[in-house]
Amino acid sequence: MGEIDELNRVQAINFFPGLIDDPLFKITSPKDVKYNCIAWAFGLHNDRWMQFDTTPRFDGVWYWWPVGVKLSPSISAYIEAFKTKGFDLCDTCELEVGFIKIALYRTRGTDNCSHASRQKLDGTWMSKLGPWHDIEHGTPYSIEGDRYGDVFCFMKNIR
Repeated sequence: MGEIDELNRVQAINFFPGLIDDPLFKITSPKDVKYNCIAWAFGLHNDRWMQFDTTPRFDGVWYWWPVGVKLSPSISAYIEAFKTKGFDLCDTCELEVGFIKIALYRTRGTDNCSHASRQKLDGTWMSKLGPWHDIEHGTPYSIEGDRYGDVFCFMKNIR
């Protein structure tokens, strides 16, 4: 691993201390400001930020939100946004063959959605860290903490 890769790894662990104990943690992409975790988990991949505030900015980023969903940072609005894509609430983060699962996080002490991560085919998890890197991690709980808060719910959709 190169010096820059190691620095990025150390920075990620500083932001998300649970990653230090996650043997599956690895950085999987370069930094990219063009998309966020919500869009990535939703399946929009790497060409926009999905967030309730779609006010045009002069930053070259496309902001998007599903039509008809309340413009709100609340976890309930984000649940409704994912329902427009066919996701439904489910009980666990356990791998279910034939389904894609996501975890939605809520900022501690608020009702605001702060992050989304997505499960891989092998049951491990992936996250896009804001304007930063994509990472892989063993469980959705590895990135809980002050920055993203805690897992609020899981949702699943037919793969």
